This record gives sequence, structure tokens and C-alpha cells, in this order.
Amino acid sequence: MPDKRGVCNPVSIEMIEFNPEWQIEDNELGIYYISGVIPQRLIYTSLGGNIQPEFAQRAILSFEKLLCSGRLGNGNYSRIADFSEVKKIPLNSRILYADALNELQEKYNFQPKITYVCGASLLVKTMLRAIASHVKQNLVFVPTVQDAFDLFNNVSCMWETEQSEQVIISRKEMNDFAKLCGQILYDKSYSIEEHRKLLRPEHPLHELYKIITVLNNDLRELLETEKEQNHKIKAALETSQELNKELSDQKKNVEEKKEIQKILIENLKKAREEAEIASRAKSEFLANMSHEIRTPLHAAIGMTELLLDTPLNSQQKHYTHNIHISTKQLHQLINDILDFSKIESGRLDKEKSLFDLRKLFDEISSVLTSSAEKAGLQLMFIIPPSIPSTLSGHPNYLQQVIINLVQNALKFTYQGKIIVNVEPVSETRDIINLRISVKDTGIGIPEGKKELIFQRFTQLDSSATRKEGGTGLGLAITRKLVEFMGGTINIESREHEGSEFWFVISFLKPLENKKNSNANSVGHIAASSEHDTAEAVQRIEKTWPSNTRILVVEDNRINQQVATAMLAKLGLTADIAANGLEAIEALKQVPYTIVIMDLQMPLMGGLDATREIRKMETGVINPNVPIIAITANATREDRQECLNACMNDFITKPFMIQSLKDILQKWIPESCI
Repeated sequence: MPDKRGVCNPVSIEMIEFNPEWQIEDNELGIYYISGVIPQRLIYTSLGGNIQPEFAQRAILSFEKLLCSGRLGNGNYSRIADFSEVKKIPLNSRILYADALNELQEKYNFQPKITYVCGASLLVKTMLRAIASHVKQNLVFVPTVQDAFDLFNNVSCMWETEQSEQVIISRKEMNDFAKLCGQILYDKSYSIEEHRKLLRPEHPLHELYKIITVLNNDLRELLETEKEQNHKIKAALETSQELNKELSDQKKNVEEKKEIQKILIENLKKAREEAEIASRAKSEFLANMSHEIRTPLHAAIGMTELLLDTPLNSQQKHYTHNIHISTKQLHQLINDILDFSKIESGRLDKEKSLFDLRKLFDEISSVLTSSAEKAGLQLMFIIPPSIPSTLSGHPNYLQQVIINLVQNALKFTYQGKIIVNVEPVSETRDIINLRISVKDTGIGIPEGKKELIFQRFTQLDSSATRKEGGTGLGLAITRKLVEFMGGTINIESREHEGSEFWFVISFLKPLENKKNSNANSVGHIAASSEHDTAEAVQRIEKTWPSNTRILVVEDNRINQQVATAMLAKLGLTADIAANGLEAIEALKQVPYTIVIMDLQMPLMGGLDATREIRKMETGVINPNVPIIAITANATREDRQECLNACMNDFITKPFMIQSLKDILQKWIPESCI
């Protein structure tokens, strides 16, 4: 309450309650984060050092312990944050801290009326102002902590009456500032000293300049790091080449040759290590890009699939169907780009596995037949009965190659048929060599352009009026995959008559293999149907009993809606948890039948949450509950990480309702079905 002078009851730093659980410190790195509270009045935080993302995550967890300690009460809080010892806060740390702070403010209904920022440098002030609106805080900058307490004691009760300062900016100043922004963004050699008068500290646009400068510096820092890494790799490779030449020129001196070999090996080792670092950085970038792109794409595909199963007039259904097709085409384009990047970086799975070639062709047929029917084409698969039923090889890559070749044929065949044919070339007791071909009656390829079609980002017809789109990566990926499997892709084509793509690959034969006596061809001809997707949704049977309990752990609210709506189409209801911590608490209260778990979430991700759930001491009702990873990351490493964390299976965004049903049927215990 205010005293007789109208001043609030004064507080001081000596009144702050501290708790070891609310603070973290790393003496070796020189970084720390401390929190304290004056109940009903004030929250105090102090931090210092180079605040990297890993430490920022720990700081957020420490701050949450204070919020859930019960010491806050229901007071109208202000906050004092001491930044006087902060040396650097990188871009990733700022983003992580701002997002997590918003989560905590919503979760605990905690919104400081004023935040007094103490001792912040000009750069830190600018960075904090840049995220102030995102975290919805009113910031007051003061030199010291004592100044913050003095200001809090004198004016905190009258804060609402303060009016915003108004400034007037001329049109010339705005134009000059726009030009300055252009120089900052595009001229790497530009220096602020050249225009000190324009950007004096009291200038109205000075703070906007600082914000742009901070963002520009962040981008340049990332680009400079990548540039330095490439220079190091290039320099190491050039050094290795020079040493190799020197080694060839000095063969007479054996001792010198050995020394040069030693140096060469060391340099090659160093180059390989640096190349691996660059490869890991590229892999992480691809994983992040995959996550960021696939997450909204999953929402688009899922929502349109659900929309197709609602009452729509013919025009609405036509528009929605076209949206659904376009999002699936976008998904295929993204897959092509990511697949090509994985192939280029040598990240293909070298392990072989057993598979049924006829079943593989059935799966390919189910995927492509609808497209052939809509084009009025006949799609046939021919496999002689002499081909063994089970082979050992790379079924996923073989399937991708055939799908790419058939899709390419569908693009450029306007009437007639497409035939996928398998022929034995040679066979021993353990190995069979198969010639696999895709032949069409399409437009063919001119003789001078046959080799061009296998080059990446290349189209036969690159004009603006060409009939078919695409990235120009499909055949480039196909060639790389065939070569990885030990074959060479060939083409025979005549313009206006058609084309045949073919390759020969060796497969291992398991000892217990049996010959298949099925018919030696499967053909497909059918009329087009614009409503295939909607009908597929309607065909899903709702056969789940009422005692099936599902927990969906997903932080993205739109994808939460997609998941619950898809489950509703399957006759199921689900509870939602926004992160791993909430999931653990829910599993302590309810005996869920299955958990669908996202991987990347704030506070606790899916992998860490799964590890905790599997521990007996965590206290969940069923530590062995089936957990299905659902994520936008689609790399082989992500799948292995899920298995290592004791997850049961993996489903990748975006997915269709049928895929969700299939995986639920696989893992929900039979007694619950």
C-alpha cells in the first residue's frame, strides 16, 4: 500500500529470498543465472557471461522452478533483471529464451507489469527491445540494480499514468534512413562511422538502426562461419594435393617419401574430419529444414483430407481436391530435394534386407494405378514365375527408382501404355541378376538430349509453356540410387515413339527360397475418379472400443487439431499434452493405451520424455506403454534415435488417416481391439 506521501512500501535487495534450486552457475565457463523473489511484490533475476542456447535452456528450467514454488502468491509483480555482466547473447539463445518465456507466462499466468533492465550494454538493450513485443513486456532501462529499486519504490504505483513519448520524423530523415538500411544489408564494407551525424544516439531512428544492425550481424556471423569452414576444407584438400604431387616427384629418397606420406595422411585425416564436421552441419540443417517445412505441410494435407470428408458442394469439393493434390505434389518436391541432398552427402543405408519382389510391385501399383487411370493409360507389371519369391537387396531404394521412372513415363505419355518388366539375365546358386525396365509409348527423347535428362535440375523442355512441372531431380536421384545398388541405368528412345529405361542389378537368394507360381503379369486399366481421396477417408472403419485411451503429445496447436480430428474420424478420442513434462504427469494419472509423441518440443522433447517414462522410478502407471514417434524429421538417424530412446515405432509428417490407422492397429494391444 502507498504511504502518506503516495509512495509504495519500499523494498530493497536485502529483502529478496533466494533458493539454490533457482540458480545455476558454471565457474569454468564464467556464466551464471540467479533468481529470487520478494513475495507479492517483485521477481529478481541476474545473469552474466556468454549465454549460449544450452545454458539458456537450463536457465529457463531454473526460472520455472521459482514460478511453481508457491512463493509468488497472487501479487501484481514487477521484475528486475540485472544484465550488467552479460557479454554476449547469440541469436539462437534469444529466440529460445523469448519462446520459452512466453510459454511460462501463459502456463503460470505470470505477466510482469514492468521489467527493469539493469546495466545492459547498448547492443544488449537493442536486442532486448527487438524481442520485447514478442514476450509482451514493458522494459525500463537503468544503469544499476540500486537505480531499479529506487525507481520501483518511487514510481511503480504510478506507472499506468505515464504517457508514451512522441517524436517527429521528417520525410527526408525517413528516406535517408531507408538508404542507410540498404547500405547496411548489402555493403559488407560499410561503417557506421561514415554517418555518425545521421545516427547520433538522440536521433529518433537510432534504435531502429541498431535493431537492423543486430539482425544483419547475426546473419553475417552465420555466413562467415560457413565461409570459414569451406575455406578450411578447401585449403586442406589443396595441401593434400600438393603433398601428393611432391611425393610422386621424390620417389628416390625412401625416408623422405615416408615422411611425406605421414604428412599426407595427417592432412587427409584433418581434411576428412573437417569434411565430416561440415557434413554434420549440413545434416542438422536438412533435419531442421525438414521439420520446419513438413510441420505446416502436415497441417495443410491433414486439414484438406479431413475437409474432403465433410458436406461440400461440387465446386467446393473440386477446389479442395485440387488443394489436396497440390500439397501432396509439394510434399513430393520436398522429398526429392532432401533425398538428393542425402545422396550427395553419402548418407545412404548400406545394409541389405529381405523382401518380396512381387509384393513390392503390388505396393508400387497401388500408389501409381490411380494416376495412370486418370490419364487414360494402361499400367502393367510383368514378373516371370521363375523369379524367386524372396530376395536380399535394397527394397526401399529399388521401389523409389521404379516409382520415379513410372512417374516420369506418366508425365510424357499421353496415350497407350506403360510396362514395368523384370527379366532374369543370369543366375547362380546364391545370386540372380535381373534386368528391370520401364517402357512407355510417350513422346520420346531426341538423340542429342538423352544424357541431359540425368543431370540435376534439368528439364527436357524448360520453357514457360511446358506441360509438366517438377524439380528436374527425379531422374538424377534415380541414376544415383541405381549406381549405389551396383547397376547402371540405360535408355533407348525414339522421338514420337516412346522410351525404355532399364538397368541390371544383382540380388542375393536366401537358401530357403521357393519359386513363385503366380501369374506372370498384372495389368491395370480403370476410369478416373476425382473423389478418390474423399472416398478413401469414408472407407476407414470405426472399429475401436471405448476403453482405448490415446495421449497426443504435440506442441503445435494446428497439428494438435489435425491429430485429434483424424483420431475422431477413426472413432477415437485423445487427450493433449504440449510437451514431455505434461505427458509424464498425464501418464501418472491415466492408464493410456498408446502415446503419440512429437520429438521437438519446448521444456522437454519426445526423446527425453520417453526415457523418463521407461524408468520405473518416474511413477507412470504403465512404463511399457507403446510410444509412437510422430515428427517432421525424416532422416535415418532420427529413426535410430527413436529406437535408442525405447520408442516403439515412427511415423513421419505429413501422413494420411490410413497410415495413422495402420500404425495404431500394429501397436495397440489385441485385448484393446
